[in-house]
Amino acid sequence: MNLNVINPYPFVYHFRDTQGVCFSIIKGKDKAIVVDCGYGIFNIRELIENYIDTPYMVICTHGHMDHSSGGFLFDKIYLPEKDIELYKKHNSTEKRTKNIVDAISKQLITDEYDKETYINMPLANYEIIEIGTVIDLGDMHVEIIGMEGHTKGSIGLLVKEHKLLFTGDAAISMIWMFLEESTDKATYIEMLKRVMKLDFTHFITGHLMTVFEKKIFEHYLEVAIEAKPKNSERVTFHNFERPNTFQYAKK
Repeated sequence: MNLNVINPYPFVYHFRDTQGVCFSIIKGKDKAIVVDCGYGIFNIRELIENYIDTPYMVICTHGHMDHSSGGFLFDKIYLPEKDIELYKKHNSTEKRTKNIVDAISKQLITDEYDKETYINMPLANYEIIEIGTVIDLGDMHVEIIGMEGHTKGSIGLLVKEHKLLFTGDAAISMIWMFLEESTDKATYIEMLKRVMKLDFTHFITGHLMTVFEKKIFEHYLEVAIEAKPKNSERVTFHNFERPNTFQYAKK
């Protein structure tokens, strides 16, 4: 398993796997949080536990397979309530099979890989995490922030003392808003405006190995307001093919 890792703060390890998805560790004095858990094709639990020597909890920012399918590797995961059904859908045998096909196409696994076990693994033991929950890690506090848009239940994690926000896919340089589980654009815009009022200076996303300054949210908001089908290009994405998907891009 080849991974990229950065350590931008003494208490943060941020990883990106070979399938292009990130997960992170927030290390407190008494407790840690794992943010997202990837596709689960590789055993990231073993990797994570090399970095953590305290109890920890796994919190998924939303229910999509690339952020939650690795949940079965852990004793329990925490999910936002509005994404529970999405989590179940994205951890069906059909979705797991697509994960395997993707890994094969990228030559990440060989014929010896136990595909059937992965495809048929049961759902993780999960518990709902409520928006507004504050988790005490001993020397810092992490608050669960509602960040609906990309999915109806998407959440962020705000490390309050360090003014650092983990956004998952809820605020990122290319956000998918055309999915059945997405909100309308107006709801996404209102979320950005609300979150911009929070006390943070930097943020980390679910697919990029960069710590961004808060001011980037202003660009996200600008793009969301300006984007319309008439000034956008028709696009399609593998496994998400549909005739009415548009992409508006602005550098």
